[in-house]
Amino acid sequence: MKSKLVVKMGGSTLDTENVLAQFAEAVARVPSDYDVVIVHGGGKDIGRQVERMGREFEFIDGLRVTDDDVIDVVEMVLSGLVNKWITRALEKQGLRAVGISGTDLGLFNATKLVVKGGDLGYVGAIEKVNTELIELLLARNITPVVSPISIGPEIRAYNVNADHAACKLAEFWKADDLIYITDVPGISINGKLREKIQVSEVEKLVDSGEITGGMIPKTLNSASAVIGGVGRVHIIGWKGPDSIVDSLDRDTHWGTVIEK
Repeated sequence: MKSKLVVKMGGSTLDTENVLAQFAEAVARVPSDYDVVIVHGGGKDIGRQVERMGREFEFIDGLRVTDDDVIDVVEMVLSGLVNKWITRALEKQGLRAVGISGTDLGLFNATKLVVKGGDLGYVGAIEKVNTELIELLLARNITPVVSPISIGPEIRAYNVNADHAACKLAEFWKADDLIYITDVPGISINGKLREKIQVSEVEKLVDSGEITGGMIPKTLNSASAVIGGVGRVHIIGWKGPDSIVDSLDRDTHWGTVIEK
């Protein structure tokens, strides 16, 4: 039986020159005894499209408000543009790839995300994952490329944070490894990169302020994934086509690993 790997590629990293081609090469280098699923974001590309509409984003508690007009743009950019950029890059590397979203065959079902600061609109949190489509594609040696757009209340498209989507997919699929590719080399504590963090440490590190900013939700998602049955979670930066295979190698210390 093959090992299961979920790779979440951040939109900001993909936005860097030449990284898309390198990322496709990195996926192609993953050993054949792994089934690989890719989940992606695309925040910068969404921002550019919304600016072209003459709109400005409103944020509540650090989260982007997504109204009727904006959710259409978000779905177009994530499920149309970014998703197909990645799919084409993988195909160029000789891989068989299919771009899908969380709305296909009910992959991601979400509830409305509620925060104290106000109404976020069509922003959700995943409560159920149906991996049937993932399994069908992998059985034909096809790499799924997943946009995090999900099915929300009243069968509407809902925007879901890609880190959260990757976490939930890895949990429900019982992945052996989940890799978050970010724009930093890993988790640093007091200025020093930590090679390993135990799940039992995470809450204390967040409460003490040793983990801050955007790394807080990523670390909490990682801990949730491990508690939910994922073998290991890796938070890494990008160093080229060897980034993924080096993360999987237990003898190569690259980024930060979160495990039990």
